Amino acid sequence: HCKGWKSVYLYPKRPCFLGCATIDMKDTLVQMMKWTSGLLQFGLSRFNPLKYGMSRMSFLQSLCYGFFTFSPLSSFGLLIYGTVPQLCLLNGIPLFPKVSNPWFAVFAVLYASSHCQHLFEVLSTGGTVRMWWNEMRISLIRSVTGTLFGCLEFPLKWLGIIKANFRLTNKAMDKEKLSKYEKGTFDFQGAGMFMVPLRTLVILNMVCLIGGVKRLTIGRNSGEMFGQLYLSSSMLVLGYPILEGMIPGKGK
Repeated sequence: HCKGWKSVYLYPKRPCFLGCATIDMKDTLVQMMKWTSGLLQFGLSRFNPLKYGMSRMSFLQSLCYGFFTFSPLSSFGLLIYGTVPQLCLLNGIPLFPKVSNPWFAVFAVLYASSHCQHLFEVLSTGGTVRMWWNEMRISLIRSVTGTLFGCLEFPLKWLGIIKANFRLTNKAMDKEKLSKYEKGTFDFQGAGMFMVPLRTLVILNMVCLIGGVKRLTIGRNSGEMFGQLYLSSSMLVLGYPILEGMIPGKGK
């Protein structure tokens, strides 16, 4: 694009190209970690889209490239949203306006419009409501696992503490993996390292939700804490596959 090439949006009913993709959690998160580290390396190189791109292509194109390049950093924001409001809920500290406060409507409209835009994008490209729901779950999972680990790996590579290497992502399929994928089953086998922050986040939200509801029942100040209560509840609903995988007797 910096050399003057122009793109067109092509989305035919029959796919132009076909390729292999990962179908289990471990390989997907390893791939996500590689992409994250690579994007941040690119973002801090001399080809930074907000510096190199601005002088060679349109402002809007540079912003789009910049958004894509630095989007992995949003994992820290999600991690904060998944911990701080919940801990404040547990301790009875309100962070958002009361439901009766006009400013609460601003938060609600922004939140709802973001999800509506995402839903529209999925449905307009032939997706389903279930696909939209699974995309939100995967977004939560990858933000606090593969993307987070990639953000932590990047400075170690940049400082030369660990050596940069190219690791091929495993895309081989076996019958068991394919069967789980076709059934829509989350498969966390072999992803133990990635699961630590994810399980911690889900357990924290569960503890804070139970403690927060108990405090609200006694204090009767649900108007002040509604935003945090909803945030904690939605995190638990999105993280239900992780909770299900932690229950003994559920198998692998």
